[in-house]
Amino acid sequence: MTSPTRALTLALLAALLLATPACSSSPAENDTDAPGFDTAEPDVTEEPDSTEAPDGDDTPPDPVSGETPLILIGFDGFRPDYLTLAPTPNFDRLIREGVVAESLEPVFPTKTFVNLYSIVTGLYAENHGIVGNTVRDPATGDRLRMSDAELQGQSRWWGGEPIWVTAEKQGKRAGTYFWVGSEAEIGGERPTHWVPFATHYMDPARERIDQVVAWLSAEEPVDFATLYFSDLDSAGHSQGPRGSRLFNELQEADANLGYLIDKLEAAGIWPNVNILIVSDHGMTALDDDKVIRLDQIIDERDVFVVEWTPIASLIPDAGKADEVYQALKAAEENYTVYRKEDLPERLHYSDNERIPEILVVADPPYSIANQYILDNIGINAGGHGYDPEFEEMHGFFAAFGPDFKQGLRSETVKIVDLYALMAHLLALEPAEHDGDLTRIGHILAD
Repeated sequence: MTSPTRALTLALLAALLLATPACSSSPAENDTDAPGFDTAEPDVTEEPDSTEAPDGDDTPPDPVSGETPLILIGFDGFRPDYLTLAPTPNFDRLIREGVVAESLEPVFPTKTFVNLYSIVTGLYAENHGIVGNTVRDPATGDRLRMSDAELQGQSRWWGGEPIWVTAEKQGKRAGTYFWVGSEAEIGGERPTHWVPFATHYMDPARERIDQVVAWLSAEEPVDFATLYFSDLDSAGHSQGPRGSRLFNELQEADANLGYLIDKLEAAGIWPNVNILIVSDHGMTALDDDKVIRLDQIIDERDVFVVEWTPIASLIPDAGKADEVYQALKAAEENYTVYRKEDLPERLHYSDNERIPEILVVADPPYSIANQYILDNIGINAGGHGYDPEFEEMHGFFAAFGPDFKQGLRSETVKIVDLYALMAHLLALEPAEHDGDLTRIGHILAD
């Protein structure tokens, strides 16, 4: 039973959050550091010199048995500082008894499709081919979109080898309750169990959890399972990273995590299970007064726009590339225009035919739009997609289980290293990837 003092404290916290002015709730994407956050951190032990990656030791971590099941939980758009906004006892418990990172560094562009697929393949976008939330096939002109279930199920879009394919190829079983790429046959394999997003996205969170626990406790249990939740991302887009809705969504996410723990305990699986909690990107507050008007800089009839904001991906008409580029360069303010081959090498975003020829990269918190978008869609209160060097694009990472250290606060970890980590936990021989297990091996138990 909640004490009167605690109830009053929670009520005051909720009232303060609700009193915070919310931004426009029109649909879009972006974010900046929101002043006024309580930056108190969970009480965990920090590894000595843990603000920098371990230096001088490239010895791979010791092997694990691979017999402990692994659950990968994705909370879309979950910023690391969100846990300071509401009471989250179940997240706090896992952090206290496991590992939490300063942040999780996404790949470029910091979009959902791109990074969810990088998590499970360990590849940068240029190497796995999912180069945006909308991907255009230059050979056919077809466009893969987040809302297109039919195209998502086609193998041709998906490069690399997701961790569930690696597992199935090596005699283990996987069950995916939503994850980008899991609805297609990749490398001739599918997960043993998989649930299509388009027809089940409204499934209640606890129904998803029940199914995953059933897969883990079946007569032939899965070794690897995924769960995915999008509510925090939706709240961030509609109200920004300080919106009152986040308070409720965080408490709901925490309650669902507690429900998962209870179900795993009842099934006799807890605590002998490894859990990774990740997010694909962060979120920043947008301002509908900070808009780059593409239609006032170039003639839109000269280009095909694959994606708009905060990176406008442009395919110029034949013979128009130089004219379009020079016009954008001459007006360059609050954005940087690149020919794709000139993008910084650190972004790993040049060597793929699906990447459009010209890219306009907005400075946060600017959005890119035209008159039609402003009149009919609007600018979201929060968004993402910017350069991953912008820390508000970073996501959340925590790990719990017998194969992880306890009470460790790690430095920032990289999304491309998670595939190697999962392959190690499952005792699998990894496919080719861009990650490095030695960069993240310090979170593993000795």
